[in-house]
Amino acid sequence: HLATSLESIRFRRLPRTFANAISFTRKLGLKNLWIDSLCIIQDDEEDLRHEASRMANIYENAVLTL
Repeated sequence: HLATSLESIRFRRLPRTFANAISFTRKLGLKNLWIDSLCIIQDDEEDLRHEASRMANIYENAVLTL
């Protein structure tokens, strides 16, 4: 499941709040969207530590946070 999710995520299977955020991001003409629960591998402490170390930079350089 993880390998498949790393390639693509089916839009119709996402929670409505995620789908709305993606649609809004696209309407703004932005290419990137960070959703913690999609960008950080859940139940993986190593990935959490790695991504958490980048969070300040991600949010500091964000155009918009929802």
